Amino acid sequence: MSLETAALVAVLRRDQAVVIAGLVAVSAISWGYILTDAGMVMGDMPAAGMMAMPAQWSAVYAVLMLAMWWVMMVAMMLPSAAPMLLLFAALMGKDRKRGGVYIPTWIFATGYLVAWGGFSLAAVALQWGLERLMLLSPMMAATSVTLGGSLLIGAGVYQLTPLKQACLRHCRSPVAYLAHNWPSGPGAAFAMGCATACSASAAVGCSCCCCSTAAS
Repeated sequence: MSLETAALVAVLRRDQAVVIAGLVAVSAISWGYILTDAGMVMGDMPAAGMMAMPAQWSAVYAVLMLAMWWVMMVAMMLPSAAPMLLLFAALMGKDRKRGGVYIPTWIFATGYLVAWGGFSLAAVALQWGLERLMLLSPMMAATSVTLGGSLLIGAGVYQLTPLKQACLRHCRSPVAYLAHNWPSGPGAAFAMGCATACSASAAVGCSCCCCSTAAS
């Protein structure tokens, strides 16, 4: 092995190690945030009191809710996204070795974070609307039997829809997906990260959120 090839292999291994370390760190921080109840704005107030007291929505409260939803999305979805991110890093390393355009994995991963942020923003808007209608408590428990039942039925029906199957195809065949959608530049990699995150979130995240809210 020549010195140039050995140096390139060392760089690729370093890049893979950085990606793995980053994934572990972000996942650990996200789960730590959740497990320590750092996202609960109302502190140690008894659950019964929180159920009865309507939340006072303000810009600060909305931002805190957005952060809470975003962290929960990252904690829930990042472990399942790790294989795709590592595969992207490995394939990009091989492409770089052949003289192709090199795109840092963090650009692809940023697409995931932005997409999850979009889902989180939609969740905050929905939470605000349901609380305004008195259908959801500040603890995000459904206060309406009709709403809870509808969410459970909707989540069940969604499992049988073509959209769910289309999303699963992207998740189950990452190599084929990357082969057919290999990015030509940083912008395309970012867009592909967004699209992949949306597919994975639609396949898994929506059903989990609906079921957890309905069961609360």
